Amino acid sequence: MDKQFFLPGDRVTIRQQLDNKPTMYVIKKIVKTFRTSGDHKSDFFQGILCRWFTTQNELQEAIFNTKDLLKL
Repeated sequence: MDKQFFLPGDRVTIRQQLDNKPTMYVIKKIVKTFRTSGDHKSDFFQGILCRWFTTQNELQEAIFNTKDLLKL
C-alpha cells in the first residue's frame, strides 16, 4: 500500500463499508506536543481533522486515523 498524504481541502471518505458514508474535507493535521524531562519536547501525530455535513445539514467534525481515510 502506498503512503497517502492529506492536505487541507482534500476530499476524503471513510475506507470501511458503511451506510451513508459522508464525503468529508480535510481541515488540518493534528499533532500533540508533550514535554519530557527538561526542555525536551516531543511531537506526536494524532490524526487528520475532517469536517462534513449530515443529511440534516448539521456540521460535524472528527479526527480520523490516516489508515481509515480514502482520498476521492
